[in-house]
Amino acid sequence: MKFNSLLPRVLVAAAALLILGGLGAYWPSLVGANTTESDDSPNATIGDAITYQGYLTDADDAALDGTFTMRFVIFNRSAGGTALWNSGDKTVAVNNGLFSVRLPITKDIFNGEELWLSQIVDGETLTPRQEILPAPMAHTLRPGAIVKGTANALPNNYLLDVQMNNNAFAFNRGAISGQSTTGNAIYGLAQNGRAVYGQTESGYAVYGFDGGSNANEGYAGYFYSTNGVGVYGYSGGDRAHPNILAPGVYGQSNQGVGVYGRGDTSNSFTFYNEGGYFEGGKGLFARGTDSASEQGYGARIYSDNYRGMYVRGGGGYYDAYFGGSGGISAQSITDRAARSQSLVVNLGQVSIEPGDLVAMVGVTPSPEDGQPMLAVAKLDANNRNAVIGVALEAIVVGYLTEDDGSQILDFARMAGSIGPESYLVIITDGLAPAVNVSSMGVISDWQIGEKLVVSSSGDIQRSRDSAAGIVVGKVAGPLAPADGTIPLFIDIE
Repeated sequence: MKFNSLLPRVLVAAAALLILGGLGAYWPSLVGANTTESDDSPNATIGDAITYQGYLTDADDAALDGTFTMRFVIFNRSAGGTALWNSGDKTVAVNNGLFSVRLPITKDIFNGEELWLSQIVDGETLTPRQEILPAPMAHTLRPGAIVKGTANALPNNYLLDVQMNNNAFAFNRGAISGQSTTGNAIYGLAQNGRAVYGQTESGYAVYGFDGGSNANEGYAGYFYSTNGVGVYGYSGGDRAHPNILAPGVYGQSNQGVGVYGRGDTSNSFTFYNEGGYFEGGKGLFARGTDSASEQGYGARIYSDNYRGMYVRGGGGYYDAYFGGSGGISAQSITDRAARSQSLVVNLGQVSIEPGDLVAMVGVTPSPEDGQPMLAVAKLDANNRNAVIGVALEAIVVGYLTEDDGSQILDFARMAGSIGPESYLVIITDGLAPAVNVSSMGVISDWQIGEKLVVSSSGDIQRSRDSAAGIVVGKVAGPLAPADGTIPLFIDIE
């Protein structure tokens, strides 16, 4: 029998081309399948149904005529197994043994796994079942099709293997091409393995390109993880030219940021919301290549509301080491004033105000692992011989939780008075911008360079009025009438 004698023009749109060799009172044979779409709609999606055509004979191979009740059932096994689809009873006209029936098979059962068709004619099940074999165009190639199976049972471990031999370099040539106007051009989902995997000898394993006409609106690649790693980069290459760094992840931008990372700010009290995390022999290496100004910085670090940088070294090592010719330069008040400061605790009976002279009253364990800390009190007649400096500001002590769950002390500045058993920063040498001298009376005639002394009664006096006392420093500027303070360069004798 020739198939073309039955189908002068075969448009194969089914999932199979079937040949039946069953035994029984009837003997149908599937010879082809036709599309259910009309020629007037060439852009329409291929339909779900297939055309089943056969030749029905009796036990003596004589062609039959008449009307018969037929049922078609698809199983996942040649015998037994699970029924995946059932046509229900259909009334089919047979003319000289030939018949044709439309089977509205749903496309979801065509997923690459083996299928077997069972035929029932007037209540009699014909045997054996007929295996559904591949066709020139199958449901597995239709839009929305699913290819399903066990990869490790296949010769190359891939359900779909697309190969292209083309040594010519061009961005528009690829083994797989995806295009979408609004959705995902290529989408990968894996429970435990690789959702998308690429391998190359010298090109790009995975290449993404955003060619949108609107700036700053697209992503050449976008990676998202709900419970794992959004992007993981690994390189096993040697550090050699031209890939001297052999980076696990490499980012480059002509006008923006090469690599940008942003951590979740919803839980700002833990260390689990870093914008970037780096671990290695050197946790982070940064190098600036421009010649001058900020463009030449190896690293620029900012913070909107807190410290620009937090650094902590291992036991016995520096928290930070600066080895350049300048060592370190800072534009904070500390550097601008060129002064020495110390963190101390107020163990006196009264509060200390910023600008008050303070005196040492002993040494006490600090909250940082019991390290020794200087204890001070507000200057008075009893402790005048131990005057040490000027109170600068209050310090509040809190705790931060590190990524390993441990807690560390955190010190932050705070405005206002420093009560007993509270912490403060004092200036012990250099410029104190505001020292309280409002109790001294008329001081408008003080001259820059005059010495400020602490008398035997604990009062602050000028050295030209009384030579007796302890010299604290020299007046560095005029009185500020609003708060009764003067700038003083501290140099305790």
